[in-house]
Amino acid sequence: MKKVCSWCNKNLGMVNSDMDTEMIITHGLCVECANKIFNALKIKLPVFLNTLAAPVVAISQTGNVLTANRQAQSLLQKELSDIAGYTGGEVFDCAYSRLPGGCGNTIHCSGCTIRNTVMDTFQDGQSRMKSPAYLNRGAPGDPQKIALLISTEKVGDVVLLRIDKVGDDETAQ
Repeated sequence: MKKVCSWCNKNLGMVNSDMDTEMIITHGLCVECANKIFNALKIKLPVFLNTLAAPVVAISQTGNVLTANRQAQSLLQKELSDIAGYTGGEVFDCAYSRLPGGCGNTIHCSGCTIRNTVMDTFQDGQSRMKSPAYLNRGAPGDPQKIALLISTEKVGDVVLLRIDKVGDDETAQ
């Protein structure tokens, strides 16, 4: 499916989807238009994220969370001070982020769909829509598996990770 900027119609690449590949979706924003909007309205990223209805976290190229909207803070049951600057695994309470090496540096991290989806979006700039993933929370020896549907969008040097669905539905693995 082709994605274009909803403001200037610039081609933003393809989005992985089971839908008709000829269909154009226009809910994306190119970096230039996003910067114009944020600068013109004098809106900071955290303020903008709080206008979104879904839980969203902004992640840096190093895998650290820069900020999160109120919906994400509520879902994670954390304050922004417990989120900003921490790795994704620490923020999401991944069981394996507590192992030696930490988030991104254990054998489990190579198979982490959440991490891989975010890093793939950084690398190729392509959005991912409602990708099935799971999170192992709790103790490394006895993690609780939580199914998720996640979407990613690269905006400048940040990837926005939206949590579309949380649940133990086996289809979200």
